[in-house]
Amino acid sequence: MIDYFKELKNKLNSKNSGITIIDSDIAACDKEHTFDIFAFGISEEVKYLYNHYKKFLINWEADTHSVNGYVDFVPYEQLRSEHELWCETAKDMEAGLIEEQDRVVEDFLHWYPVFRFANGDAFCYDDRNGRIVFLDHEVFDIGINLHGLTIAQSIDILLEKWSKVLFIDLYDWYEGVCEQGMDLSIPVYEAALRLNGKCS
Repeated sequence: MIDYFKELKNKLNSKNSGITIIDSDIAACDKEHTFDIFAFGISEEVKYLYNHYKKFLINWEADTHSVNGYVDFVPYEQLRSEHELWCETAKDMEAGLIEEQDRVVEDFLHWYPVFRFANGDAFCYDDRNGRIVFLDHEVFDIGINLHGLTIAQSIDILLEKWSKVLFIDLYDWYEGVCEQGMDLSIPVYEAALRLNGKCS
């Protein structure tokens, strides 16, 4: 079984990785969750992460400043509260702020943030189809933009692909996906793939 987080930590800390860890906050736990939120199912690897990490945050940068990574895992016991926070935010917005606002509000009723970013954006699990989608924290200010962009067809696929690029943080996630989600053949991932090879 792969522990994606332990693997990342080991790679980032490996000798001559060419990477500097800027921030790190990791806390273990030992739980047995029911995973009722994930109606479409999740793998044993994903269950392991939820059962064994109550916090996992790492922010890193390549020494060449060419690429950086950021992963802030939302533990299972916080999924509902994070979801409810966004539902409240959507409900409290005055009508007519942006085009298709009803769609955005409806999305928030079904989205559970699974990974957060420092700027307030998030990758969310959509309980209507099991996909991982992009939540743009500025959606009510700037409109749809990246809101709802498919990042992966499932949380399992997200972790499998994102881990191969050391949980890279892209400025514009639109540049890193195709219709099905994250596509590692896109040039924006080249530097992270090279770093991953160097760390392995």
